[in-house]
Amino acid sequence: MNLKLASVFLGVTLVVACQSTNTAPNWYLNPEITNTNELVAVGQATSLDKAKQKAMSALNQQLWTEVKSTGKSRNIANDINGKEHYQQLNDFSVNTKTSALVLNGVTFSKAQQSGDTFYVEAKIDKANIQAQLLADINEYNAFAQYEIDTLEKTDSLVWWLRNTAMSELEAKMASRQSMLSALSGSGYIAPVNVLPELKGKIAAVHASIKVVISAEKQDHWMRESITRYLTNYQINVVDNNSDAFSHQLILDTDWRKNHIADMYISTVQVNLILKNERGLVVASNEIIANANSVTSFERASEGASRSFSAKLKEQGFWKALGL
Repeated sequence: MNLKLASVFLGVTLVVACQSTNTAPNWYLNPEITNTNELVAVGQATSLDKAKQKAMSALNQQLWTEVKSTGKSRNIANDINGKEHYQQLNDFSVNTKTSALVLNGVTFSKAQQSGDTFYVEAKIDKANIQAQLLADINEYNAFAQYEIDTLEKTDSLVWWLRNTAMSELEAKMASRQSMLSALSGSGYIAPVNVLPELKGKIAAVHASIKVVISAEKQDHWMRESITRYLTNYQINVVDNNSDAFSHQLILDTDWRKNHIADMYISTVQVNLILKNERGLVVASNEIIANANSVTSFERASEGASRSFSAKLKEQGFWKALGL
């Protein structure tokens, strides 16, 4: 009986000892913020590197807490080349999952190991974050201005495709502006935002793109397939060469037909040539499609046309055109 009591006592002693060696330090449980110009966060993990990563993540959460604490809808007016552009920001609606910052200038002021756990305290000056946010905003503006400046020197369809995905860049700009506003306090003057001007030009260029498709009568299935793709991208397709157009898509086809045993086989070699309104080649590509039928060459040719459409989807429509 005494032996059993001794074993129980030893087990309790070991548990207490393990618990005592894994006690979190007081500075981790109760972080002190002595400087209002700093963000302070803590993290814990089974390795020092992971503890630092968690502290960095907590700093980002601290930053977004400040943003949400000042959250409100507001209009920001920017004067760009004598024209006023308005942008409405709602700090609460910013997607934090895609807007986390890779913070520069973080210092790890405290680090301590207790048992198998590492505890870390991280700090960063708000001025460092403000400088980083301004640098990001300037980078986005520089990109937008570059695209605006190169519009006249670039084919309109190529330029539009290059700039059609603006949502991610707009989200980044909105999040940086929201964070900068929250950190700057009263008297904040929003930096110029060039993205609305770029977005306006993208819409105007898109509306100006008109494509005429030049194809032989026997290629009407392929012509219809291409028309559906362009329509899905809300690009105007002009019916004939007499109408004004910005681009001409030529289907230069070479049909080959073979009758082997009871099988009708049709193969089509399609040279896709995209030209601008001045007749200069913008892009080109070759697609070969084939199909067979037991009834007629007409059915085989129809199948080859469907195979051509499938290849457009498989390769990606714009890539299939050579863009």
